[in-house]
Amino acid sequence: MFISFISKRKTGLLLVLILLVGLLGYTRLAGQTAPAVKEDETQKYLKRISKIYEMINANYVRETTADEVFNSAMKGMLKNLDPYSDYFTTQEFEDFSVAIKGEFGGIGTELSMEDCILTVITPLEDSPAFRAGILAGDRILEIDGVSTEGLSMTECGKRIRGVPGTKVTLTILHRGAQDTAKISVVREVIKISSIKQAKIIDEKEKIAYLRITSFQEDTVRAFDEAVQKLKAKGMKSLIIDLRFNGGGIMQAAVDLSNRFISQGTIVSMKGKNKESNKTYLADPQKAILSDLPLIVLINGSSASASEIFAGAIQDYKKGILIGSRSFGKGSVQTVFPLTEEKAAIKLTIAKYYTPLGRSLHKEKDKDYGLDPDVLVEMTPQQEADLLRSRSREDVIEPEPPKENQPKIEDIQLKKALEIFAPKDKPETVPPKDKDK
Repeated sequence: MFISFISKRKTGLLLVLILLVGLLGYTRLAGQTAPAVKEDETQKYLKRISKIYEMINANYVRETTADEVFNSAMKGMLKNLDPYSDYFTTQEFEDFSVAIKGEFGGIGTELSMEDCILTVITPLEDSPAFRAGILAGDRILEIDGVSTEGLSMTECGKRIRGVPGTKVTLTILHRGAQDTAKISVVREVIKISSIKQAKIIDEKEKIAYLRITSFQEDTVRAFDEAVQKLKAKGMKSLIIDLRFNGGGIMQAAVDLSNRFISQGTIVSMKGKNKESNKTYLADPQKAILSDLPLIVLINGSSASASEIFAGAIQDYKKGILIGSRSFGKGSVQTVFPLTEEKAAIKLTIAKYYTPLGRSLHKEKDKDYGLDPDVLVEMTPQQEADLLRSRSREDVIEPEPPKENQPKIEDIQLKKALEIFAPKDKPETVPPKDKDK
């Protein structure tokens, strides 16, 4: 019996060491050219891990498996790099693969780790989270009664996702609130329309407005269709609203930027390896709106792909940014499958830079995000009211407004309209028809 225990223990230890060697040399698995960790340094740490593993097996209060210890070690290794890097077990990798194909039930939120607390960047419009009243800046403290403290974003995402039609209960701390609230949300297959409210909002000046909720594969096509309809109505200028847009597909942001920028770099990626470095250039033939007066609205929930678009517009002075500082998510992640183990790691491989070489990524003690050209800050309550007003716009039969309910004033949109149509602008009197 004792011999059997030792054999099992050594086998487990050998498995852990083999997998660790594979992960420490992951660059080869991923096809990268960067040198692996030096062999002598690798051996030093492997010996330390081996010793710790033996101590766990010999002394820990309950029985553990090599798989359990290894997965925890790998998650810790990746989790401490940044909020976006992670290790996927076999099951998590399968779940992740399903999720990116859009075949899962979720609640529709863009999430981040802020000060080690799971935080909502923004709820996606039309999503279950949006309709349930989850707001940008909310802290998610528990998922179905399980604390999110110490969990990775991947683990939190796995707990939030589930079979469409099932319910997940979140313990939320709203921004500025003292007490928590429990919000139950029914999961759905998330299908978001990325272009919303495309319309002429000033008939006299022919100022058009549209909102982009996220950058998806069909965003640019939908944008082009909306713009054609607005042109037919006489559009002379355009306001693009990227507030609460948590990002999406980089290529969609690049292609949309190209509608307004005719030449030069739109965005560049720079990492440790040459394979991670890439520059996206404008195609002059696609710049069909390069002369259109433009204003872009941003706020603290405008992130990632939104910042790529807004940053390019700002650097080339193709429009005016109005609102508050953007979120500051300027990194790029790639998933590296570990084929033999049927697992994977998600690793930050590069940061992206605006045409003028600005890095927007949020880091400690460094400036981050985009500062608007015209600063118009909203209070958390004003932002919450704005989100709630948007949710009412999409209800087929909205509840009648309560008596004495104040009208929501969008001070950022109001500033954009003032710039395009200043009140002190002299009116142009049309010439009288000459007598025939």
